[in-house]
Amino acid sequence: MRILKLVLVMAAVLALGYGVAAPWLTVYQIREAADHRDSRALAEHVEFDSVRQSLKDQLNARMLRELGDDIRQNPLAALGAALANTVVDGLVDTYVTPAGIEQLMRGETPAPGIPRREPPPAGNGNGNGGDAGGPKTERRKPFSDARMGYRSLNHFVVTMTDDSGKQAEFILSRRGLGWKLTAIVLPLD
Repeated sequence: MRILKLVLVMAAVLALGYGVAAPWLTVYQIREAADHRDSRALAEHVEFDSVRQSLKDQLNARMLRELGDDIRQNPLAALGAALANTVVDGLVDTYVTPAGIEQLMRGETPAPGIPRREPPPAGNGNGNGGDAGGPKTERRKPFSDARMGYRSLNHFVVTMTDDSGKQAEFILSRRGLGWKLTAIVLPLD
């Protein structure tokens, strides 16, 4: 009877430990998938529809803030805002891909199009491995220098700071026993 209680206590401790550590494990898996440019593995940890919608909402809200009183005073501004919403939707759909999310994790601005499978070569083609005496630049690791922590029991936030000091937040949400990237909050101000 005593051994059964010990086994149950150990199982509960292990389950609790996994429950607490699960978002860090998911971030590690996302980082590895992005670093190896494994879009299939990355897609397993990302709810793309949710991420796209979060970005569309942010960009549309910023656009409405910037237009402000113009929308109420000018009917053409309202038409322009409606057209801009369509453009924002198309841009977000173009940028929110495994490659685009990988670039955001590195603190870079995503570019549309098909990404290269390998990082760009460091050399200039003459075999010396560098740019005529210039410094070699290394590809930045995903989530390098990121801060991570729970925001609530069901939300975990990874905060990235780019070279200009602007912060982006990658929000993971609990999905059953696992975690998924569900939103990205960009520094739009």
